[in-house]
Amino acid sequence: MSCAACVAHVERSAAKVCGKDNVTVSLLTNSMTVTVDDSIEKIDENELYIRLKKELKSAGYTLERENGNGGNGGNGGNGGNGKIRDENEIEYRRNIVKLIVSAIITAVLMVVAMGHMVGIPMPKVFEEKTYLFAILQLALTIPVIVINFKFFKSGTRALLRGMPNMDSLIAIGSGASTVYGIVAIGIMIYGGITQNQALVDEYRHNLYFEGAAMILTLVSLGKTLEGKAKANAASAIRGLSKMMPESASVWRDGKLVEIPINEIKVGDIVELRAGDTAPADGYVIEGSGSMDESALSGESIPVEKNAGDKVQTACILTNGYVKFKAEVVGEETALLRIIRLLEDAAASKAPIARIADKVSAVFVPTVIAISVLTAIIWIVLTRNISMAFQAAVSVLVISCPCALGLATPTAITVATGRGAGLGILIRSAEALENLHSVKYFLTDKTGTLTEGKPVVTDVVACGDEKRLFEIAYCAESMSSHPLATAICNAAIERGIEQCNGKMKVEKLEVIAGKGIKAEICENGNSNICLIGTPELLTQEGILIDENPFSTLISKLKLLEEKGRTSVICVLGKEPLGIIGIFDKERADSKAAIESLKKMHVTPIMLTGDNEITAKAICDSCGIEKHHARLLPEDKERLIREYSGKGLTAMVGDGINDAPALAAADVGIAIGAGTDIAIDSADVVLSQSSLSDAVTAISLSRATVTVIKENLFWALIYNAVCIPIAAGVLYPAFGITLTPMIASAAMSFSSVCVVLNSLRLKYKKIYINKNQNQNQMEDDDMFGKTKTVTVSVEGMMCNNCKAHVEKALLALKGVKSAEASVENKNVTVVAKASLSDDSITAAIVAAGYKVV
Repeated sequence: MSCAACVAHVERSAAKVCGKDNVTVSLLTNSMTVTVDDSIEKIDENELYIRLKKELKSAGYTLERENGNGGNGGNGGNGGNGKIRDENEIEYRRNIVKLIVSAIITAVLMVVAMGHMVGIPMPKVFEEKTYLFAILQLALTIPVIVINFKFFKSGTRALLRGMPNMDSLIAIGSGASTVYGIVAIGIMIYGGITQNQALVDEYRHNLYFEGAAMILTLVSLGKTLEGKAKANAASAIRGLSKMMPESASVWRDGKLVEIPINEIKVGDIVELRAGDTAPADGYVIEGSGSMDESALSGESIPVEKNAGDKVQTACILTNGYVKFKAEVVGEETALLRIIRLLEDAAASKAPIARIADKVSAVFVPTVIAISVLTAIIWIVLTRNISMAFQAAVSVLVISCPCALGLATPTAITVATGRGAGLGILIRSAEALENLHSVKYFLTDKTGTLTEGKPVVTDVVACGDEKRLFEIAYCAESMSSHPLATAICNAAIERGIEQCNGKMKVEKLEVIAGKGIKAEICENGNSNICLIGTPELLTQEGILIDENPFSTLISKLKLLEEKGRTSVICVLGKEPLGIIGIFDKERADSKAAIESLKKMHVTPIMLTGDNEITAKAICDSCGIEKHHARLLPEDKERLIREYSGKGLTAMVGDGINDAPALAAADVGIAIGAGTDIAIDSADVVLSQSSLSDAVTAISLSRATVTVIKENLFWALIYNAVCIPIAAGVLYPAFGITLTPMIASAAMSFSSVCVVLNSLRLKYKKIYINKNQNQNQMEDDDMFGKTKTVTVSVEGMMCNNCKAHVEKALLALKGVKSAEASVENKNVTVVAKASLSDDSITAAIVAAGYKVV
């Protein structure tokens, strides 16, 4: 494919096989994505591929499957993708060689054809036998045509099939110039035979061979520069692919062996030493160390890993030694899922791209018609065939459907790549575009506005507190809800590590938004245990307006006024007590909400929590509107209501909020890694930071601005340049364009569109990572600092002391660091905003242990 017209032709051909709405074609990646619904009948992928290949071949295009026969994809898609990238690199080098040879020959041809104009003397034989002068030019033009014959092959084939593309314009323009020159040679020979020197002189300097060669060379140069710029636009995807190691150290039969990563199997024990890159996803079973997870999270501070901690592909062990058990290998690892997301986004189309699609469908035929009409008008008005020919060829070669075709995908690819570097994974071009015009920003509370790590802070027991936690632990240990985890952790802290042998859960029912109902068997007797809201108790027939429940409800409301999420525990009809749970607000939530308001986006909180707790969180974060006591279906209903008023974005954890995420115009999942989050949401925030959602909106607005600029200049370029090439300025100003100038302008326009998209790599957008930037500015203004003393194990001498101090002073926000070998500690004076975890991580990264 060479231009937007090609994209339209490929889409039309593929649509004959699998329907118009199921095909997406990308000029940037030279790829086609086909989506088929196999819910009705089983789809034979190989048969579909064969039919598509046959249909596209008849349209003049070749089709290869990227992943069809690529093995297991171990090394960054070790199969088809890697092979295609290698072939593209080889093809790029060949094109460079062809371009250099073509440029040298064209330069010689220009000297021969136009040297006399600048005083370069020509051999006398050319003066005496003019036709030899013309034949030499033809001889120099033919190699350039042969080297760039792909334009003629592709363009002619498309033209004959009734689907002309940019190559057709180039082939017609260069071919017509060559044919014109050959005919001119014949006329010159005839003039020489008939002694008609005037006829010979007329055509001697109007051969247009140099134009034919220069068109091909300049277009080839433009294509090469465009290809390089397109490769830079897709550099984020390439960069991620290169992060995969080629081999891994794996324990097999009691021996440590080095194997290619595509041979790693689930369950293998992989060994990592300092500097090694994880080749699979898994969890640590032995050893400890610090890992650089910036490839996936965007955070540069290493994360400490101990037994049981998660290890993800492409993360680097900066120090220490670990063994981990591989749980996910090959194409299903976190990194390769991210790469697939980026590739899908690059191949998808934003709604704004429909403008280019509509124009490109009729662009090339229209340009050919304008070229023919231009020639006719010039001949009729001036009787000058040479000028008519020059204007017609200039119209053909100055038009640029490439710029239209590249306007959207290049910007989308650069933006998704930059987003990935910030830990923001955008699944589609449509989501990226929709984000820019979001009006309502609806957010979950737990794990989104709050840290998602609730802890038990208050207990009101109706008797024995241990009995309350024994029952609560037994029931809640069967649930994975964050509140259940908090209750279980509190029970463990009180010495309750498991249900006693006389107690077990026989049945458990999770009642969404209200709590749990468990059947607990104790000493052979079964009882129903309820843990949840007053609404749950009412639903189960308990009269909460009567004592002792009415007294408990009053105490529960007092806890809620303090911002606690509180649940009542009941066994049978007997109340056991109340457990109050608090989930701390995220450090960056307030700043993120304020930034949304400045962007004229309305933040709204949706939560299943009670009204009082919900209001307390909203007041703290600065959210003016909220909805409490919501079930998952209520959230979905509200999303649809707000969608009727304007574009909506929903932010949640991607599991309980899956229906709402799917219903929103843009679903944003907090936290990457789970299949549910990736399937439900359009955007995944791998760092679980609400600020990243604001960054995504800011990135979207910058991207849409660049796309509009690209489309504007691509359309304006063609709207202005085609009439100039046709000669509209000639009657008033005597201005015309030669085919050489026209081809240079065409090449330049495509490159400019891609370069404009590359600006997104550096364009200023909102970034507020974990409140650091804004908070540090506040710290500088008010001089807020803190002093932290950390015990360090492993400092043996003054060199160790200097090493620890240097590592800490390199940490942004640290004002001073004083280590003591004798006391085995280090005292750090730092900005108040710098977390203790960052200080600890810097010491561990330096090779020492914090105790």
